[in-house]
Amino acid sequence: MNISLIYPLLSKARSKVDENKQYWPPLGLGYIAAVLREKGHSVQILDRDLILRKNRLNFDKTDEITLSHIRDFETQIVGFSTTTPNVSDVNTFSRKVKKINPEIVTVIGGPHCAGEPVATLEMCNGIDMLVRGEGEMVMLDIVNGMSIDSIGSLTYRKSNGSIISNPDRPLIESLDSLPLPARDMLDMNYYTRPSRFISRNLSLRTTHIFTARGCPYNCHYCAGPLIGQRMVRYHSSQRVVSEIEELIDKYSIEAVYFAEDMFLSSKKRVKEMTTLFMEHGIHKKIVWMAQVSPKVADTELLSMMKDAGCVHVEYGFESGSQRILDLMNKRASVERNKEVAILTRKSGLRFQGNFIVGYPGETEKDFNKTISFIKETSPNNVSLNLFMPLPGTEIYKKLKNEGKLLPNWDDIGNPETPYINYADMLQSQFERLYLNAKLKIILPLNLIHFLKDNLFHPFRLLYVISTQFKSVITRAIKAVIRLQKIKLNDIEI
Repeated sequence: MNISLIYPLLSKARSKVDENKQYWPPLGLGYIAAVLREKGHSVQILDRDLILRKNRLNFDKTDEITLSHIRDFETQIVGFSTTTPNVSDVNTFSRKVKKINPEIVTVIGGPHCAGEPVATLEMCNGIDMLVRGEGEMVMLDIVNGMSIDSIGSLTYRKSNGSIISNPDRPLIESLDSLPLPARDMLDMNYYTRPSRFISRNLSLRTTHIFTARGCPYNCHYCAGPLIGQRMVRYHSSQRVVSEIEELIDKYSIEAVYFAEDMFLSSKKRVKEMTTLFMEHGIHKKIVWMAQVSPKVADTELLSMMKDAGCVHVEYGFESGSQRILDLMNKRASVERNKEVAILTRKSGLRFQGNFIVGYPGETEKDFNKTISFIKETSPNNVSLNLFMPLPGTEIYKKLKNEGKLLPNWDDIGNPETPYINYADMLQSQFERLYLNAKLKIILPLNLIHFLKDNLFHPFRLLYVISTQFKSVITRAIKAVIRLQKIKLNDIEI
């Protein structure tokens, strides 16, 4: 079988200002490609964002090139991996695929699909089948020609138009049974250009890996439990070391970002891995970053991580208000989060704080507590995110049941679309708080730390400033303009 695996585009407006995506290789497709290739199938990976960037944001040309690759490869099955913001591109492009060859079987999978499988197929009438969870084994069953009604975790369209969902299949028990992702099918030189994004402002040749799947928690805004079923599964420490060594040898990477939700969910495993990193000299060849839960971070582990080459950790603090943390079902405490920030600083590690504002029920008092938390802890980088209800999450289902307005899927995360206010305050009041915080606190804090962290690499500093701050400048200008409009409206009222 000839299979083309496609990573779709964000909206046109977002693609023009979002510089981040082009540094993240589509590893989910890499895993699927490796499994299919191992079983004798022919596979190609087409990242439409990469094609778009290499063709100066020419969207029509990007479509033409992608379709020509599909045609020239004599593709029989096209598989799309999608997140919620790029479902619209799957919808429009899959219909173009069907036009060039109606016999091509089209499949969609990825994080979005488990949340609203039926609605997604109803929207994407150019798609034949949808995968609701892990894609490797489901795609292998499809490609091998297994009877469609016997493939677990598959939702599909019957000839009469009705949509059927088969029962879930078990999760992959042994992650080490999967081959390494097929990075050789990806333009890794392009993805690993020095950037401020994956390396969290360190401007290094960086890429990401996944050493585990799943998260044991059930935060109400997070779509992770839809696929991982709150079970955490791991690659062995030796497998992780082998993958990192391949990245160093083949792609000359200088840093690795561990992108799984729970790098520290098993302290025993972290001790194992950090010991192996030092035995293999990895800590002398690269630096690394990891997402960490504040629940499990302590002085001993942070010290071990630093000794083994870690330079940066990332915490999902989410809010400085205990009331909002409770509404989110974070099962965390503000005071504990503050303690972890102090411990991390003392350990000598940089850290990023991730926050969500505009959460349903948030008041001005709650918002100000988050800003006070940021000022007090002073992370090296702050990600202040507007709340967006992701399909299938607990808060999405709650808002839907209450009849609240939900965003179009491609509007999620798109700075060009009107914001839907879910906070417990007037929209103008919330926007004023948010924009002032971004302009007066978050932007200066991030810029100061960025300059400090890169002073000893002046050439890269200049390169990154000249190539990777377009979105920062654009959004800052728009924030200033929006604030002025809000002030004028207030005066008129």
